[in-house]
Amino acid sequence: MRKISLGLVGIVAAAVSLAIAVPANAASSVLYVPDSFNSALSDTRATGHYEVVATGLRIYTDSTTSTDKVAEYVDTNTLLAAAGEPNLEYTNTAGGIPGAQLIVDFDSDGTADGILIGEPAAYGDDWWLSNSADLFVKDGAPSHMGGFGSDNHGTLDQWRTAFPNAVVTAFGFSLGSGVKGEGVLNAINFAGTEYTFGTQTVLSGKDNCKNGGWETSTSPVFKNQGDCVNFFASSKG
Repeated sequence: MRKISLGLVGIVAAAVSLAIAVPANAASSVLYVPDSFNSALSDTRATGHYEVVATGLRIYTDSTTSTDKVAEYVDTNTLLAAAGEPNLEYTNTAGGIPGAQLIVDFDSDGTADGILIGEPAAYGDDWWLSNSADLFVKDGAPSHMGGFGSDNHGTLDQWRTAFPNAVVTAFGFSLGSGVKGEGVLNAINFAGTEYTFGTQTVLSGKDNCKNGGWETSTSPVFKNQGDCVNFFASSKG
């Protein structure tokens, strides 16, 4: 399987925040950090950082070196045709802002062939293709006009027309490398779902199952109080 490079450069913007309207009927889900991130795809480097703050994810880099990068991805198996218009709800504190990322299997053969990057503050609804993408994807790009993140780019609708069977294998975000920035990623919107962030709640014993405590557990998830008590009883055996 071909390994694709995730080395992408973020953009510097003066905007204080990047707020995207979310449909009122959007579903919601929680990404548990770091469990929900695919560790094999992670490209968070030595001087790039993230931490959960309330239901958002604070992301920041220390400086402008090659190790200043924060990039994480969540596995999916979604047709590009069904991905909607993915975006990041981001509040910028300082410096650069992250781009939305879609790792895509353009020919639907089970192997990712490139990454589409959305940076609306710089390019509107145009998504540019990573330079590490396979040649057939570059050749089939909707536009080869310069002035965008790469010479191969287009709107998602144009990419869908060019590659009707394309499958998104992971979605995520990237700040850097070489970009100093800080802010809070409040949510990722992908395929009709708004993803916020949290940390796992792990109970320490059967006493924590009482008074509704079993309902707070996220790892594992229990059906009822008895299921919770039995879990801890059996684990001692």
